[in-house]
Amino acid sequence: MLDEHETEIVTFGLSKVHIMPLIKECLNCNIFKWSGQYFSQKRGLAMGQRLAPVLAICFMSRIERPVIARMPIMYCRYIDDCCVITSTQQEMDVLFDILNRQSQYIKFTREVPHEGWLPYLNTQIKISGGRYHVKWYRKNSSKNILLHAKSAHPEAVKRAVVRNMYRTATGMCTGEVEREESRKLACEIAKLNGYGTQRKRSGLKAYSPGNRENVMHLRLPFISDKVSAEIRQCIARADLANDVVLVNLPTDNIKRHLIRNRLYDRACSTNNCVICPFGKDGDCTQRGTVYQLQCSACDGIYIGETGRMLGIRVKEHLAGKRRGSLFTPLGKHRQEVHEGNDFDIKCKILAYENEIGARKILEALHIRERNPELNNRNECIAITGEFLPFIPLCGL
Repeated sequence: MLDEHETEIVTFGLSKVHIMPLIKECLNCNIFKWSGQYFSQKRGLAMGQRLAPVLAICFMSRIERPVIARMPIMYCRYIDDCCVITSTQQEMDVLFDILNRQSQYIKFTREVPHEGWLPYLNTQIKISGGRYHVKWYRKNSSKNILLHAKSAHPEAVKRAVVRNMYRTATGMCTGEVEREESRKLACEIAKLNGYGTQRKRSGLKAYSPGNRENVMHLRLPFISDKVSAEIRQCIARADLANDVVLVNLPTDNIKRHLIRNRLYDRACSTNNCVICPFGKDGDCTQRGTVYQLQCSACDGIYIGETGRMLGIRVKEHLAGKRRGSLFTPLGKHRQEVHEGNDFDIKCKILAYENEIGARKILEALHIRERNPELNNRNECIAITGEFLPFIPLCGL
C-alpha cells in the first residue's frame, strides 16, 4: 500500500527503507510487566496501540481484494467488520470462504439476519420492499455499563452521558417504529445504571454571566455537587456572580496515566497557526503552559497562562482582538494603541506546568521580569512580592 499510495502520503522526507524498520520497531515495543512477569505480544496487534487501526486497514485492504473483484451487490467495511450483500446465498458462501482463505492468521465469523434484521456494528439493518430500515443495536455480550448515577461526577456530566446515549440511539433510526424501539432499549440501559426516567434537578439556578470576556475563572478540583453549589452560593453572597465563574477540574484517572504516548504527539492542529511557526510543531496542542503573545506591529507583549490546549486559548485572544473588545488585552491594545487597525501576533511558550498554583506563580514571575505592556499593571503583585527571592532559580 505504501508503494501504491506513495504520492498521497506525507512521509516527512522518510523513504520506505526508513519507514518499514520504524514500524517494526514500534510493533516490537509492546513488553509489559504483570504480577512480576514480563509479557510480549507475539502475533497480531496490541489493543490500544496507536498504529493498530492503520495497520489493520492495510491488512484488510489486501484480504478483501479477491472479494471486491467478484463485484458483490454491496461491500463496505469499518476496520475489520465487513457488510456484504449478494444476490444468492451460494455467492455469499463463496465470498465467505474466499475471505477465510487469504491468511492463516485471521478467521472470519459471520452474522446472519434474525427475523430479517442483520446486526452490523451498533446498528441492525433490514431490507424490506426495496427500502432499508435501521435501528440501534447492542450485542448480547455488551455489559451496557455507563457512568453510574451515584458516581462522584458533576450532574452535568452524567446528564450529558445519558443524553448522548439517547441521541445516538434515536438519531440513527430510519422510522418512528425503530426509533421508539431504540428509545426503550436506551431507557432500560439508563435504569440499569441508576438513572430514573425523571432525574431530580438541583433547586439552584444555573448562572451564566452575560459578559464572559470580563469573567475570572475559579478553577477548583471537583469534590461533589453539594460542595460546588456551596462555593457558588459564597460567590453570589460576595456579590461576585458577574465577575467569577466556578470551573470544576476533573481528577486524574487511570486512562490519563496509562496513555502516555499522547505526550509525544507533535502535530499542528490549528489553521493559520500563530504558535507553532515560532516554536515547535505541535506547540498549539500543549496543555498547562505559560505563554507570551507579541504584537508584530509594535512588539508589545502579553503574558498569560492556561491549563487548556494553548491553541484554544489563543483563539479566544484572537476573537477578542477581532471584535476590538476593551475587556480583552489584544482588543484593548488594538483600540488604544493602533486606533482600531488590525495587527498580527506571534505566540511562544515560556514554561510548562500542569499544577495550576505553580503555573500561576510562574506566570507572575515572568510578568515581573518582562514587565509586559499589555498586562494589567497590578497583576500578581502579592505573589511576585512573596516569591521574588526565587526568580534567579527560574532561569528568567
